[in-house]
Amino acid sequence: MTQEGASRRLLAVTAALALAVVAGPLTVPSAAESGVDGADGAPSALPALPALSDAISAGTTGFLSIGPDSDLLWTRYADGATTPLGRDIGRFTVTLMHGSVSDVVALERGTEYDTDHRVELHDMGTGDVSVVPLGRNRSLNGVVGSTVVACRVPYPTDATCTEAHLMSVADGVTTDRVVTGLPTGAFGLRAAAATTGVFALSYKTSAAGGTTADGLAVVDLASGTATTSHLGSAGFVTAMSPAYVSSVSTGDAPVLSVENRATGTVTRLSALDPGYSLTGLVGNWAVFGSNTRLGAGSADRDFSLRAVPVGGGAVRKVLDHATTVVPAPDGTALVTGGTVAKGEGVYRVSVGPDGAPVADMVAGTGVPTKLTLLSSSVPAVATLDPTPWKARWQLSRSNAEVTLTLRHTATGAVDRSHLDRTDNTTDPVRMDWTGRIFMDWTGWVDSGSAPNGAYTWQITAKPYDNLGPTLNVGGGFTVARPPAPHDYTDNGSPDILARDSAGVLWREDTSYYPGTHQLTGSDRVKVGPGWNIYNRIVAVGNIAGSSAGDLIARDSAGVLWLYTGTGKGTFAPRTKIGPGWNVYTQITGTGDFTGDGRADLVARDGSGALWLYRGTGNAKAPYATRTKIGPGWNIYKEIVAVGNIAGSSAGDLIARDSAGMLWLYTGRGDGTFAPRTKIGPGWNVYTQMFGIGDSNVDGKPDLIARDSTGTTWRYLGTGNAAAPFAKRELTGVLFARQYNTAL
Repeated sequence: MTQEGASRRLLAVTAALALAVVAGPLTVPSAAESGVDGADGAPSALPALPALSDAISAGTTGFLSIGPDSDLLWTRYADGATTPLGRDIGRFTVTLMHGSVSDVVALERGTEYDTDHRVELHDMGTGDVSVVPLGRNRSLNGVVGSTVVACRVPYPTDATCTEAHLMSVADGVTTDRVVTGLPTGAFGLRAAAATTGVFALSYKTSAAGGTTADGLAVVDLASGTATTSHLGSAGFVTAMSPAYVSSVSTGDAPVLSVENRATGTVTRLSALDPGYSLTGLVGNWAVFGSNTRLGAGSADRDFSLRAVPVGGGAVRKVLDHATTVVPAPDGTALVTGGTVAKGEGVYRVSVGPDGAPVADMVAGTGVPTKLTLLSSSVPAVATLDPTPWKARWQLSRSNAEVTLTLRHTATGAVDRSHLDRTDNTTDPVRMDWTGRIFMDWTGWVDSGSAPNGAYTWQITAKPYDNLGPTLNVGGGFTVARPPAPHDYTDNGSPDILARDSAGVLWREDTSYYPGTHQLTGSDRVKVGPGWNIYNRIVAVGNIAGSSAGDLIARDSAGVLWLYTGTGKGTFAPRTKIGPGWNVYTQITGTGDFTGDGRADLVARDGSGALWLYRGTGNAKAPYATRTKIGPGWNIYKEIVAVGNIAGSSAGDLIARDSAGMLWLYTGRGDGTFAPRTKIGPGWNVYTQMFGIGDSNVDGKPDLIARDSTGTTWRYLGTGNAAAPFAKRELTGVLFARQYNTAL
């Protein structure tokens, strides 16, 4: 490719990139002031464009747009009919490559490398097609009406554009005229803006010290003569109308300037912050703004398209944001952008009844400008443990400060998550909630596992660019975990109970943090005094049909009592199960040994026989008549029900003998157990062991063991009968407390 051809494409791309710079203030109304004319909601009969489309030229009967994949589309005003015109080689949204101020659409075929390099001129109003041959010695610079502006390329020698040609075809004859009147030595010629019959040509000239100076000339198509503009080196972004030429200069402090073409008078309207890179002319008004796509702005700037009288004066907002401004033959302008009231699309900006610019939508993309919730996928029930609650919210755009608030209806417990969107993607807002309550307004506070019950969710999304109001939407769902044997607070996490020497029963709610290993506990809470009347207290799971774990306790007379869990960390007043339980030397529960879904109890008598008490789920009679499992269990110092740790179909038992060897009895699911298998030696270092249930949300029950120092250790269940427990882990529960019983 020649240097001139490469320069032409580079200039086009550079222009497009230049429009993405951030804008700043010009003593103008804020985005919340002086709303755009028009009723709420985009008219339903308007033509539909693909999202992210830009209008790049406007004619008498329709306009040309370019989509996100560089697809060109002509849309007719009269009936909204659209005509696809293929795909552009690059998304040139601010140059005149595809035509301007007419119904003619220019399509370049080939490049400077090709002998058959040409420009097809499609008149979308008449259907006529003409071809302007460029060959290998011309590069396309722009198209105004049916005139092609080309640069002479001394192929194969690379050079910048130093000679502009006006090329047209009539009756099959090509006319090629050189633009005259440009300063001597002008180079870097670029067609920058156009109106009917004339166009602006920017150029550079060499200056002292090897520097360059920018200039602007107005070229009359009829004569081919260039007249130097009084804007001089005013800028890179330029607009034209029959009466005026405007530009926004580049640099750290750009200036919006307007020249009266009849008098040559130039008005410097005001200095702008960097980024004001759009300009247009409508009547006696200059419009200006920043090329900022929806969701790409920031909260510290106002990215609206505004208008100011060419002679100076009060500024008026036209659109909430804009990406392109192109002139139309009738003196109006087509602007791609959006308003909170009507949404995204192409708007015609014209002079309203009061003499100031107003915007009317001529085509819509169906995308709302204000941040909205397009769809959501929020499961009505969260079972959690171990499956997270996976909720999704599809917002109309990203780049927003998003806060998700989950609130437990009964207790008011709140979990707040900041889900800020800064990636400008179309991905939904995601929440994979594991059931932890982390935050309140005072800061990050760990409140433990989320209680079961009804919840509300609330999405608050504030656009980073302040374009439109903050979105507030909400709904509800329910957390409904199945009852857990050691869960007395109805929040899915196991609780540990412990009795001190004074007979006070205490409770610690355990906590599990994904990605960490140590089991920790919350500050202990007093359940109540008077528990020293019992010589045996056993956690037995949910045997009373409620939603929380229950306790049984045996007094010195051998009477067994039931304490039904309330789900609030407390227990209902005791009810009598029955007498005669002093015949047992071991009592343990928290396991379903019969496969009916209810927790059962096993007890060993003085002769060493093990008995099964099938759970009924009835608080008035929680256990059926006992049945014998078998004799010989008096060889064990301790028998513990641990749930299904071996991966079978029912709860299992572990038993420790006097030598400290631990054995596994796998439940068959019919109230009996398979022959024992050895787990391993060394378990006599522990004074007590108990099954805690699933403490790490992996679906497998675990074991807690306390040594003679009061230190607690956790053995995670593996679900593997050959090695049912993983390596022990130190815990932070019951830390530095003196208890005579833990369960």
